[in-house]
Amino acid sequence: MSDATAGESVAVITGGARGIGRAIVDRFLHDGYRVLVFDINEKAVGEIADVAAANPRLEATQTSISDRAAVQAAIDGLFTRYGRIDALVNNAGMTQPGTFLDQDDDDWCRIVDVNLTGTFVMSQVVARRMVDAGRGSIVHCGSVSAHGIRTGPPAYAAAKAGVEGLSRLMAVQLGPLGVRVNTIVVGTTATPWLVGRKTEEELDAMRSSTLTGRLGEPDDVAAMAAFLCSDAARHVTGQLISVSGGQWLP
Repeated sequence: MSDATAGESVAVITGGARGIGRAIVDRFLHDGYRVLVFDINEKAVGEIADVAAANPRLEATQTSISDRAAVQAAIDGLFTRYGRIDALVNNAGMTQPGTFLDQDDDDWCRIVDVNLTGTFVMSQVVARRMVDAGRGSIVHCGSVSAHGIRTGPPAYAAAKAGVEGLSRLMAVQLGPLGVRVNTIVVGTTATPWLVGRKTEEELDAMRSSTLTGRLGEPDDVAAMAAFLCSDAARHVTGQLISVSGGQWLP
């Protein structure tokens, strides 16, 4: 670890090459972090790598978050280079079309593997480093789907509900060891993926489901993630914080 990097905070962002994840990456870079992006999408990782060529504080790896060996190798390498990991934002996720009556077992297993098992694997690998240092913040990106607000596949709702339970358990067990853990309950957000697949009528219906009359923007989630990983949130842990325009009222 060089003197030039010794004092810089280091963040790991999963699913950071696109959509909400990309906004989180940009916010953390703005706040002065070194950022390692995990993403499974080869094209998107390539685009991040192009940006990283001009920004030495940004790195990217094409890695599945549920592949423990690959995650361990990437985190070990990051720690060897910089000697610290201050923040982890578990944003990566996926879903497939389906309802309770027609979702098949293969889709169930894949969705749960990425959204819940991958979150567990990433969190455990990173938390062990944080515990050794006696400090750190972990933020999970959950969903209003876990609260029955949006229709969709049962595996996604179940996995995101599982993330909430995991988050609180982590907060209880890791809090005394210096690591804070919180979950952002993300509402309908105007990512390029969503906007490109919905009609204007569908988007209007989504807007009307919020108390603010608007869809969330990726930057809204990024701002909350940055806050939760900052010293300003040093007394905040074990919380579900809704960034949904009131779609979910806890």
